[in-house]
Amino acid sequence: MSTAPTPPVPVLSDGIVSLRPLAERDIPEIVAGCQDPQVATWTEVPSPYARADAEHFLRERSSGGSQAHLPTWAITVVPEDTWVGTIDLRPDGSRGADIGYLLAAHARRAGHMVRAIRLVSAWGFSALGLQVITWRAVVGNDASLHAARRAGFQVPSHAFPRYLVHRGERADCWIGTLAPEDLAAAVRSAEGRRQYLGPELTRRELDVLGLLARGQANRTIAIGLGISENTVKNHVRSILEKLQATSRSEAVVTALRLGIVDLPS
Repeated sequence: MSTAPTPPVPVLSDGIVSLRPLAERDIPEIVAGCQDPQVATWTEVPSPYARADAEHFLRERSSGGSQAHLPTWAITVVPEDTWVGTIDLRPDGSRGADIGYLLAAHARRAGHMVRAIRLVSAWGFSALGLQVITWRAVVGNDASLHAARRAGFQVPSHAFPRYLVHRGERADCWIGTLAPEDLAAAVRSAEGRRQYLGPELTRRELDVLGLLARGQANRTIAIGLGISENTVKNHVRSILEKLQATSRSEAVVTALRLGIVDLPS
């Protein structure tokens, strides 16, 4: 079964980590970050890594076709807007996707990657209707394994012998999967269900927000709730304002973090 066209890459933020589309201004930071020996050891980026490699990557991931089928974000840390890493989803056309990520050395060990994984995964489940996201890493990449598990990925304790081809050689790897309920459980475990202290959402706004979390369009929400499409738009506008979100996807991510809604299981 094929999925609907991927929506444009939105800005996603939890107030600490912010994800945005890649930009030409990121090239110097991408070059420096990808020259780190750990990146060369555990990923498939060119090694040695030069400016031309970053320019090619940016062209590849910024084109309309790539944005539609291979959504990719620059990871930044609020309040700065400087690239500190990259994260992407690779939808398989059957309501699943692989996830890939890397983080610059100076931004590690602060929990930023876990936050980025959760933001992207929540968007994938709500906006793309994904049922599962798969993570893979070469055995020995403990930092990636730690981030995946903290984000909620279910990773067996055993490795898969010679499953991956890594830099031309067969390599043992770890494989993990994340379903919507895994992500919701991980968020509740890490942060608890916190009381929302901002402007109060009405009962109808909560209904609309719950359907947004299930990836439903305005027209579908209107039919399901027995209200007009214009009324749904007004509710969405109010939700965005109250949650201080700039997009429907960001509103869902914020609501999940605050414990206002659950992801569909």
